[in-house]
Amino acid sequence: MSLDLFTAFHSEHLWLKFTPEDLAKATAMSKECSPNGSQYQGLLNAISSICLLQWLNITYPNINNFQWEFDHFNLLSIWEFVNGTSFMINNNSSRLILLPQESQDLTEFNIPQEWVDIPRFCGDYFLPVHVDLDNNWLRFWGFSSHEKIKKYASYNDNFAEYSLSEYFVERDLSLLFIFEKYALSSQPKCEPLPILSSQEKSNLLLQLNQTNSLTIRIRLNFVQWAAIFSDDIYRQFLYQQCQPISLGAWLNHNFKEAYAQGWQHLRDLVDNFDLITDSPSFPPNGIVMRSGEINLQYIYQIQDEQQLKIAAQRLSVLPPDSIHKHQAIQALDYIMTKSHDDDTRWNAAEGIWRLEPNNPNAGLWCGKRLNFGVDVGGFSFALVIGLLPKSENENSIFFRLYGINDSHTLPHNLKVNIMDENTYIFKQLEARNDDRLLQYKFWGKKGEYFWIQISCGSSQLSEGFII
Repeated sequence: MSLDLFTAFHSEHLWLKFTPEDLAKATAMSKECSPNGSQYQGLLNAISSICLLQWLNITYPNINNFQWEFDHFNLLSIWEFVNGTSFMINNNSSRLILLPQESQDLTEFNIPQEWVDIPRFCGDYFLPVHVDLDNNWLRFWGFSSHEKIKKYASYNDNFAEYSLSEYFVERDLSLLFIFEKYALSSQPKCEPLPILSSQEKSNLLLQLNQTNSLTIRIRLNFVQWAAIFSDDIYRQFLYQQCQPISLGAWLNHNFKEAYAQGWQHLRDLVDNFDLITDSPSFPPNGIVMRSGEINLQYIYQIQDEQQLKIAAQRLSVLPPDSIHKHQAIQALDYIMTKSHDDDTRWNAAEGIWRLEPNNPNAGLWCGKRLNFGVDVGGFSFALVIGLLPKSENENSIFFRLYGINDSHTLPHNLKVNIMDENTYIFKQLEARNDDRLLQYKFWGKKGEYFWIQISCGSSQLSEGFII
């Protein structure tokens, strides 16, 4: 890559043009961040960092040891929660914080508090960059110092960030390296933060469960959050907690990731909460009991899809201790293979699950208890996901949400949004008075993402999944 093809100068700013190969590399770097917004934040940081390093290698080939401060896994856990990428200059003597943004407003730039007030992450210099992904351009519009941020920037407590006016941004990037070479800028002064015990940090992690990763940093006060964020072990653990659950792993009987995030097999969850109690009651018409056996002859002769659905519904309510259990499972297995209707197959699968939870045709059912806390009267919920193969490249998903309280009802103001990976809402559900559950069936292709967002009053929880 030649310098004249890579860079362009416009007014007093440095512009860098990136290639499709650069973008592909950045996309690969950031794809392990969660797709609820953190992945995009990671992409902006990755493409800015890649191009900055390329430009420095061309423009300042003799610069001393300019490099990423963190390895790939630590970078991911930082980008998951906080915008910015740190580089070390001159054999780790100074830290440069790269701060990408999509906004074209260059009157000020925002600096997350983590890069200013946490001693371990405290930056010496801050480099804002405007990213234009549509036209493959980066616009580096100067740099500033820690000293200027602490002296002149305004602080927003709601977003835990500083905002610095353009008047305190030095436009000439070459001065950055002159300042560094001759130590013309004072060293940042970061006050030490209180140290929290491991038990205190573990308790804080419980408060952050099911919180969107882009807002998780403002759920705690800054001292508490800084203790979590600056600890590699706790930050990595929190990063893993924010990643979408892989439903494909469930089909391969790999539940390690799910267990770590509080999921259980439904049969274990049901031991504590009577969840599957709302199946309709159907008279056994057409399922004739004779001499202790079920006459299933008519079921195996059914060709009509609607009749298969009725048969599945009626067989699915057979109690687990029925003497007809074995014959019912065989009939439900037959319906599973015969029917092409999702509702019918789910009725059959749920019936098999009640009779024999480990049966391969029962589908995979897992649940997780969600706590909203005191904001909504201490309400707890059980989120249940059922998974059933639909075709070689598609899976059916059955979502259910139960209330866990004395009346087993959901609060009437509870809302559920089911969203795709671009946060487009393709289904909205809302609880009415005395509703015991909300449920919805849908299907998706393997590798697609979806998100379930649950709102109750001012409280909100979300869970992400990869099909």
